[in-house]
Amino acid sequence: MKFMPLLLLAVLWQTASMTGLLPATVLPPFSSVVAALVSLVTSGEIFPHTAASFLRAGAGLLLAVIFGTALGLAMARVRAIQRSIEPILLSIYPVPKPALIPLFMVWLGIGDVSKIAVIALSCLVPVVISTFNGARAVDDILLWSARARGTAEHRLLWRVVLPAALPQIATGVRTAIAIALIVMVSSEFISAEHGLGYLIFSYGGVGADDAMLAVVLYLTAIGFLIDRAYVAGLRRLLAWHAFAH
Repeated sequence: MKFMPLLLLAVLWQTASMTGLLPATVLPPFSSVVAALVSLVTSGEIFPHTAASFLRAGAGLLLAVIFGTALGLAMARVRAIQRSIEPILLSIYPVPKPALIPLFMVWLGIGDVSKIAVIALSCLVPVVISTFNGARAVDDILLWSARARGTAEHRLLWRVVLPAALPQIATGVRTAIAIALIVMVSSEFISAEHGLGYLIFSYGGVGADDAMLAVVLYLTAIGFLIDRAYVAGLRRLLAWHAFAH
């Protein structure tokens, strides 16, 4: 029942194409898109592009999680760091990150480094904000109890603050995953010889709309599966906390 709306949308799409309500010049029939996707998968053409894209997205996301978590914790624990970093984050947050791609390519070249850098920057802000909010929201009773049991001040961060903030950090990372996929495709539109964004742009440029949409559907399915797997993993890892999903 969960996928019924998607199935209904596919049926309506195909029906509109077959009856002429939706001309192929506007949108290819759903059956043509599926056939193109099957061809891309069975030929193996799509898999090297998938690997290239997700290596970029994964590297950028990993950098954002590592540095974003560290920065968020530091901001929550040291007021001077918060006052120094917060204005920078507030100025970066509303900027459309794909707009920075050409600038990063000027600075770092047109290779993978610039793409990974802009993905990392795009994912950094939600991770920092969620980590900061999670660390600041730690109940003082937990800190008092830990101190009463002899926990040293320099160990409170790892033994109390970080575990208590994990649910909010995980929520920020979930948001960052979606952002990583969006920026990954945008960066590959501009300059890439491999990747799913490159495929979408290439097929659209030659008028192969069915293949272009096939790659879009493929990417959508992968993004959905990644999100579901991430949430399922969190349910098990954070079973002690009522994780909101």
